Amino acid sequence: MTSAPSTLLVHNAYGKSEVRLTKIIRQPDHQEVKEISVNIELEGDFSETYMSGDNSKVVATDSMKNTVYALAAQHPLDSIESFANHLAKHFLKRYEQISQATVQLRESLWNRVVLNGNEHPHAFTSAGNERRSAVVKATRENTSIQSGIENLVVLKTTNSEFWGFVRDEYTTLPETRDRIFATAIEATWAYGEDNPDFNKIYDAVRNIMLEVFATHRSLSVQQTLYEMGRRALDACDRIEEITIRMPNQHHIAMNLTPFGLETKNEIFVPTDEPYGLITGTLRRP
Repeated sequence: MTSAPSTLLVHNAYGKSEVRLTKIIRQPDHQEVKEISVNIELEGDFSETYMSGDNSKVVATDSMKNTVYALAAQHPLDSIESFANHLAKHFLKRYEQISQATVQLRESLWNRVVLNGNEHPHAFTSAGNERRSAVVKATRENTSIQSGIENLVVLKTTNSEFWGFVRDEYTTLPETRDRIFATAIEATWAYGEDNPDFNKIYDAVRNIMLEVFATHRSLSVQQTLYEMGRRALDACDRIEEITIRMPNQHHIAMNLTPFGLETKNEIFVPTDEPYGLITGTLRRP
């Protein structure tokens, strides 16, 4: 009788991370630039390489990297979602031992230089640390696509309050009817079965978040987060669910009275840590 193995490999996955590429799309009268970073994770029939060192079914991670560059040369990169989907489907079609491919893309954004009110055809400025993101998880039966925004840094100097919260022996935070509201918005949203116009929806969600942040009189970060998500779902019927993450980047009012100066709610100390972190997920009923 063969004895049972002493250990079980209950899950395995491997892939290539941070494959960076820049693609120039050359049009007759202007050029476009796409700068993306790709993470690939494959699951499937790879247990033997773990258990016995048999690599006969292993697709080398260096080959995954090369695949990204080769397929990017043949793909229009009209949206990072479509390219991520193309990559995931390629791995499933090409290698029968793969059961699931997860492809994550992050796009570093470039804005055209504007000169005398006109966009320059081939000169750009960086959008900073803001990123557009996409995650595609694909099997041979199903595909899920998620889009997102990362590090959308915003700040407003008024129209933000925080009061009426629990007060007990551990509470030192004063209530305020006027404070700085600063955060780095991160949002992800999932779609239904049909593939929508990813670029149009991305632009709509981003614009809604900026509009709500700027115009909404906030009684809490939570309230503003909910309003952003509600408005996004109302405007984009292809979105089934949206998750928003908003760290509260505190700005502490500086007490100037020790220096013989009046404290007029004008001088603040920005802090990185610790910070409040507010998250919420909204979906359709």
